Amino acid sequence: MTFKKRRVVLMLVVIVMGFLVTGGILLQPKRKYEDLGVPILDIHLNGVTLDEIDNGNKTDVYGGNELTIYDGDFLNKYNEIEMKGRGNGTWVREKKPYQIRFNQKVDLFGLGRARKWNLLANHADDSYLRNDLAFKLAEMLGMEYRMEGKYVELYVNNEYRGLYYLTHAVEIGKNTVNLKNPMGVLVELDNYYGRWEDHYETNSGDIMVIEDVVAKDLSEIAMNGFIEEFNELEDAVKTRDYERIKELIDARSFAQYFLLSEISVNPDAYWTSLYFYKDGPEDVIHAGPGWDFDLAFSNEKWANWLGERCLSPRETMIRKEELKPKEFYDENGISNDEYESSLLLSRLFFDLMEIEEFQNEVNEVFQERISGREVEIMSFLATRGEDLKQLVEKDGQRWEKRNYDEELKRLTDWLRERLLYMEEQYGGNSVRRPGF
Repeated sequence: MTFKKRRVVLMLVVIVMGFLVTGGILLQPKRKYEDLGVPILDIHLNGVTLDEIDNGNKTDVYGGNELTIYDGDFLNKYNEIEMKGRGNGTWVREKKPYQIRFNQKVDLFGLGRARKWNLLANHADDSYLRNDLAFKLAEMLGMEYRMEGKYVELYVNNEYRGLYYLTHAVEIGKNTVNLKNPMGVLVELDNYYGRWEDHYETNSGDIMVIEDVVAKDLSEIAMNGFIEEFNELEDAVKTRDYERIKELIDARSFAQYFLLSEISVNPDAYWTSLYFYKDGPEDVIHAGPGWDFDLAFSNEKWANWLGERCLSPRETMIRKEELKPKEFYDENGISNDEYESSLLLSRLFFDLMEIEEFQNEVNEVFQERISGREVEIMSFLATRGEDLKQLVEKDGQRWEKRNYDEELKRLTDWLRERLLYMEEQYGGNSVRRPGF
């Protein structure tokens, strides 16, 4: 071969190698991970240890990391990944949740393009199914914006960290909450953690935090407009002016959110992780997306902490109506945690359910979207539970979780009873309106 031909061949090899590497495909053998049917995310940290991240501030961002994804025979690599902690109550648990951020939008596993992705640890949920089940119910309820996720195994610096649930962050974006107006705003009602952040307060005392806004330089104007209309909503609900309420909100989205909270018996529903969005001044207020269900569906860890059985959001609000002075709680041996948390609950959905027209909206959504679909819901739970069995048991060995079969049976039995209860309350054969 002549020198000129050798140079041409060499140049072609260099071009092909460069294409493969920049495209994210590695020319190296796949590492020998146990294949349990889900993708593997392997993060290699740059200049920091995982212990330093776990023991630091969750808001600290660590850049320059490398992420390799192994999905069957597919291999992909991303550089310059940022990593940080995330969550509130979940961040203080032993198995930590994280957020990763890419330097450009990427579509992972068909979930849609985004830069920020959450890795939920599900450490409080021994079934690992509660968030996934809630997102499935949100889909069945027809919520406009709802979260989706993918189970993955996480390794950091080649060390197994457990089974995680990969989702988008709750933010404005084409594949999350798709707001277009420059004054479009995504808001979280957070009556607990919001007190330690920059926040706004409604006339009723609910604390609102800006989660995201389309135009950052218009955030103050957009949020002031949202709070003004939310105050009008509170006034209309108090006077039971349903015509005005319908002018201010997307009532169907509020009914969908209420039903998602009631089916799942989500204890976080009315005091934190409650999201609303409004796509500019001409839009109404919408409820959603649903988020944060690891303590829902009668999670015993929540019930044991509270000292009683899990209460649904509506039952909790009814309990709030019976609130007595602190001395009454002390004299009757009721936990201080229950007293404090009862003070933080928003009244909005409780008061809405005192309005017959809104109750009818709730009934209609349930009968259209959920009634008669018990077999489908239970089949989803059974299939997902079987698919995760080996993965959860492996994670349980790493984090000392309790028996998975027992937890899955308890969740299955509870959900079946809950769906029957919901059918009695909101289905076509219900004999009374909810709450009566």
